[in-house]
Amino acid sequence: MEYTAKQFTPQLEKHIHTVERSMQEFLISIYEQYKEAFEKKGVQLSIDVIREGENPFHPGYHVTIQVGILEKDEFLDGLFIPIWHCVRTFFGIRSSRKLPGSKITGELMEETEEEIKKEVVDYLKMQLED
Repeated sequence: MEYTAKQFTPQLEKHIHTVERSMQEFLISIYEQYKEAFEKKGVQLSIDVIREGENPFHPGYHVTIQVGILEKDEFLDGLFIPIWHCVRTFFGIRSSRKLPGSKITGELMEETEEEIKKEVVDYLKMQLED
């Protein structure tokens, strides 16, 4: 769901941080659950919430779930699910510069937390089947 700067409220910021924490807690538990199975296959499992930026309402702030499979520290495959990102656009084109008429928008994931959890688990199960 896309939000304009006028819709950036303390409630939205709290919701974004709540989703981030919830996903972080889920990923910690899922890592513990699947770590050994991937080690038996001779690969490493890397799961994390990647956060760039400090303020969810400043352009450049991004939060993404990263699930990666590594072999000898080399990235083999990965799943990336964006949670929230905030960008500045000028006539629909991303811009890092504050140009007159540019707009700041944020986009929150469309999927529910349950759908994301299922996607992560399905991805891990698929990787173990290979």
